[in-house]
Amino acid sequence: MAIANPILNFVVRGFQALFGVVVLGISVSLIRGHHWGSLPASLGFSAFVGGVTILGAALGVAALFLTFLDGMVGLIIDALVALINAAGGIVLAIKISGVDCNGDIDYHSAAKIVFNDIFNGGCRRDDQCWYWFTDPEAMVSRCRSTQADCVFMFLAVLVLAVSAMLAFLRMKKGY
Repeated sequence: MAIANPILNFVVRGFQALFGVVVLGISVSLIRGHHWGSLPASLGFSAFVGGVTILGAALGVAALFLTFLDGMVGLIIDALVALINAAGGIVLAIKISGVDCNGDIDYHSAAKIVFNDIFNGGCRRDDQCWYWFTDPEAMVSRCRSTQADCVFMFLAVLVLAVSAMLAFLRMKKGY
């Protein structure tokens, strides 16, 4: 959705693209760190969210030049991208709920970190998990990375809400 001021549109879309790149990068890093068993669906979806956010930013910039992307089409695209980001953020928030990612971990938090399929790098059937044996500190790092991924998804939703508000104000003024 094109905003009245092209510079403001570039700034908003720049932040959207930046957040999309960060989400995609963190998600791919978490995916590459998974070694045993099948990949958690939440990680694949997180990478998808990052890619869709980048694509949405590119379409937002293209709306300056292509009139068919302006107006309701742009608002629908932004709403869809915001909805996907919100869903991804909620999925990750649910996956990491109740886990304390600080360095000082009690027994209860440690058990949640060890058996979380995003943090542990995958487990075998006998509950032997990759990072538990190779690098237990990496699980805390992966926990923090997942938290950051979740935060950047919600920040993208916030940027898209600002974009929608500015576009609505532009449509209300009639130019």
